[in-house]
Amino acid sequence: MTRLKEEGLVFSYNQEVVKSFYRQILELEKQNKNGIWARFLKNAFAPMLATSKEKFDFVVGNPPWILWEYLSKEYREATQNLWNNYGLTKIGQTRNVLIRGRRDFSMLFVFASADYYLKDGAKLGFLITQEVFKSKGAGEGFRRFQLGEGKYLKILKAHDLVSIQPFEGATNKTAAIILKKGERTEYPVPYIVWTKKKGIGKITTDKLLDEVLSLLDKKKYSAKPVGSDIGAWQTQIEEERPILKIEGKNAYKAHRGTAIDPYGVFWLEIKQVKSEGTLLVKNLVEHSRRDISEQEAVIEKDLVYPGLRGQDIDRWQATYQINVLITHPGSQQPYSEEVMKRNWPRTFNYLAQFKNILVNRGVYKHFHEKSGNPFYGQRDFGTYTFSKFKVVWKRMSNDIFAAVVSEIKTPYGYKKVIPLDTTSFFSTDNESEAHYLCAILNSKPVRDFIKSFSSAGRGFGTPSVMEHVGIPKFDPENPLHQKLAEISKKCHQFKIEGKEEEIVKLEKENDELVKQLFGI
Repeated sequence: MTRLKEEGLVFSYNQEVVKSFYRQILELEKQNKNGIWARFLKNAFAPMLATSKEKFDFVVGNPPWILWEYLSKEYREATQNLWNNYGLTKIGQTRNVLIRGRRDFSMLFVFASADYYLKDGAKLGFLITQEVFKSKGAGEGFRRFQLGEGKYLKILKAHDLVSIQPFEGATNKTAAIILKKGERTEYPVPYIVWTKKKGIGKITTDKLLDEVLSLLDKKKYSAKPVGSDIGAWQTQIEEERPILKIEGKNAYKAHRGTAIDPYGVFWLEIKQVKSEGTLLVKNLVEHSRRDISEQEAVIEKDLVYPGLRGQDIDRWQATYQINVLITHPGSQQPYSEEVMKRNWPRTFNYLAQFKNILVNRGVYKHFHEKSGNPFYGQRDFGTYTFSKFKVVWKRMSNDIFAAVVSEIKTPYGYKKVIPLDTTSFFSTDNESEAHYLCAILNSKPVRDFIKSFSSAGRGFGTPSVMEHVGIPKFDPENPLHQKLAEISKKCHQFKIEGKEEEIVKLEKENDELVKQLFGI
């Protein structure tokens, strides 16, 4: 109580409330029951807030960070109206429906707290996941910074604490947001990035603020949305301003790799290539989260392809490690059961063993069940899936690593490589065009531009990221375009030969050509 008074905190209610609260928290700590603190706090203080006639000048806190899909069904249903009323469900119409489930409960907590507890002109400071600034889809509703069609919220400043990981034992992307109620957000917004000083290891949570500040560096960036008013925040420092010239409309549409869940059914090991055009295969159950029985079967080779994961891609090189069973032609509609039974009866019999598992997948229920599609339907297919050349890169990474892939020789014949769901790609039937695109993506200016608005992790390298990279259409008559293509071809060859020093030289030349391409 003495310390509170010294800090200038004065309580209008009985001091016994504070003492009682402290004793109860201490007892909970001793009993290792800190998991019920939230409920206790609600019961202890909600009545005081509810009976307060006036709202507050300042609200501070650390709301719960829980993804929508991890909330109970009852809680999702009970809060759905709030999400809708605050405009937090307003995302781009073209977004994949699964993205809507990636909103975080902390978003709703910020809006509800600002609505219920802040006076007009008052301020709120919350810890929050950094992904609300950088994520596509679900983050767009949050970045309206408006309580439905009512009061605006002005973001005064944001702090990026991702690299210092302030929560012990957690790898969350921590950030802090400070806002003011009743005014529109004006860009650019000050965006402070905190990092540990060189040589500083883990910082324990028992250190005081002054001690911690001496161990950290901070750099001031500015943040503004890219693409639209609710777009992901692009953060930059003054010397990075030239890369903004890269922003523009992309002449190419990026695609997400195919989703062929569960891996334990569709990922295959080739045990034997038989002379009659069939394969003895074993399903790779060790890659599946589901309980799937291991099976060996003889199937036709026609629907088996080399599959490419994000981890198989390096800059200028991609090497496939697994084989996958594909049940679609170049469309979202899978082959019908009639076609499968007629053309590939062995493959159909193999899949039929797993029917109960396959009909209970989220992919099947979301995209195939209502249309009456076969139980083995997969996701994210188009003519682009089987294009002659693809420029592939990792998703969910911290940088762009791109390579060109085409048809390759496998133990079961020449096959086109199929990018899987941890990858993104451009498709083309022109080899030089593919290498032109690869040279651009692997350049430092373009990678730095992408990293300025797409944070490392699950949202990095998604197809939507490429919407903001203004790549011009390949012109075979343009010497600059041809030179970029040639550099990529050479880098791919040098990668095979292990000539890393030669690659470094070419990458420097490539960076300068890309700057020229974008007028930097």
